[in-house]
Amino acid sequence: MNTPSTVQKIIKRIRGKGKGWVFTPKDLLDLDNRSNIDTILQKVTSDGVVQRLDRGLYYYPRTHAKLGILSPDPLQIAQAIARQKGDVAFPDGAKALNMLGLSTQVPAQNIYYTNFTEKSISVGAQQVKLIPSQIKTKRVNPSLDYLILQALRYLGDRNISDEIIKECIKLVSDKDKKRLQKQIPTLKGTWLTDAVRRIIQS
Repeated sequence: MNTPSTVQKIIKRIRGKGKGWVFTPKDLLDLDNRSNIDTILQKVTSDGVVQRLDRGLYYYPRTHAKLGILSPDPLQIAQAIARQKGDVAFPDGAKALNMLGLSTQVPAQNIYYTNFTEKSISVGAQQVKLIPSQIKTKRVNPSLDYLILQALRYLGDRNISDEIIKECIKLVSDKDKKRLQKQIPTLKGTWLTDAVRRIIQS
């Protein structure tokens, strides 16, 4: 039975995450059983509180005064799918470069790396692709050391210039350097290991 308090708790959870949140029923399983949650989500979707993006995938929409409802952030989509499987999702190398300010080019594809999840999904005009990465992480949100590693891997040996290394050095803290140090044994390719060492030994 869906009590008013359960419905209110679910709506409170959704609103508490803020507009733009993409989620699955699994994100609400601490509030009620799956069957009741599915029923409540059908109701709040009908009421216009959330939008259903795909089977088992929902969006608490962001809105714009002139543009109306905005498209969901593809990273939010990727992270919701990964969370459902007990995984995490992070930007690929091209996006990492852009986020770090090492490139002004906006990636054309929405590719995200995971620890083990592989999936492609179309949401409106957006295509979101999840691919398992060689670089593993348990962190929920992209950390600086992870972004740097993905950016370096994307660039490849021949494209990691002295300028790129210098910019990375400017970005990292001592804590980031320690995290990069811990990743060295897992890295594949001496060129990548050498690049990381140049950053942490600065």
